[in-house]
Amino acid sequence: MSENVDKITKLVNEAKKKVERLEDKRQENLGNSINYIENELQIQRLYAQIEAYEEVLDFVE
Repeated sequence: MSENVDKITKLVNEAKKKVERLEDKRQENLGNSINYIENELQIQRLYAQIEAYEEVLDFVE
């Protein structure tokens, strides 16, 4: 069980790092609105993944 918790925790941490990287991209000139929207969609998808992983962690623990 602890092994599964560790795996899920690792997935949460990786997703949070990706969000940070994408949020940093907001500061850059993304070229056009399509790139901006794509970046925002990826951020929202990752937030949803993080929320799902955290719900699973609550259930498992």
